Amino acid sequence: MKSIHCWNDMSSHGIDPLTGEACGLAYRILCDVTAKGKRILEKALGVAELRLRENWNHGSDSDPHVGSIMLAAEVLPFCAVFALLEDGCPEVWLTKGNGVIGIERSDSPEQVESFKKYHQKDLVRRFAYAGTAGDRNVHVMSGRIH
Repeated sequence: MKSIHCWNDMSSHGIDPLTGEACGLAYRILCDVTAKGKRILEKALGVAELRLRENWNHGSDSDPHVGSIMLAAEVLPFCAVFALLEDGCPEVWLTKGNGVIGIERSDSPEQVESFKKYHQKDLVRRFAYAGTAGDRNVHVMSGRIH
C-alpha cells in the first residue's frame, strides 16, 4: 500500500511543493511540476492541456520541472487520489483525516481485507477507474467520452 498525507508525499508523483510565501493570500502552496505531475493535474482537472507558469527550479536531469502552479491545501486529497490511481493503484481510499491510501496490485487480498477491517471507521470513500471509459463515462445517447 502507498499513502499520501502531506504535500511532500506528492514529490514522488511529480508535484514538488516549494513554499507558501509565494501566495499573496497566504492560502496556496507554490509547486513545481514534472511532466508526470502535469499529466496527473490534467487528468484530475479533466483538461487536455494545462498551461503552467514558469518553473522555479530545474529538477533533475532525468526528470526536469516543466512548470509551476499554486495549489490550496484543500486540493491535496483530490490530487493524491489521481496520483495514486495514475501510479497503478487499482483502488484508492480517502480517510477521515484527508489522508489517501492506495491499494497496490501486489497487495494480497488478505492484506487489503485486514486494512479495510482495521481502518473501517476511518475510511470515507473508495475511488477506482471504474467508469465506462476509465476515469470518464461514455455518454449513452451520443457515444462521446468528453
